[in-house]
Amino acid sequence: MTKIEYEMKSVTTKQVKVSRSIFDPIIDEFMRSDNKLVELTATDKAPSYMKTSLAKRLARREIANIEVTLGYGVVYLEKTDPT
Repeated sequence: MTKIEYEMKSVTTKQVKVSRSIFDPIIDEFMRSDNKLVELTATDKAPSYMKTSLAKRLARREIANIEVTLGYGVVYLEKTDPT
């Protein structure tokens, strides 16, 4: 059996990895804005990809008051009332 070298040390807190997405700046800017509804287009990303990725990122960040919908060649971000 091969031995493995390792080090173990006591800690009091965990260092949680915070992942950032290319969609976080879009979400953050929309949240800071006074706009209730915006139309979003991107030059190198298909609208369906944008919609799916934004929806997944909103879910991961547990942001429930922003809705993402797909239009004709655009994506809409809409602030909804918290329920």
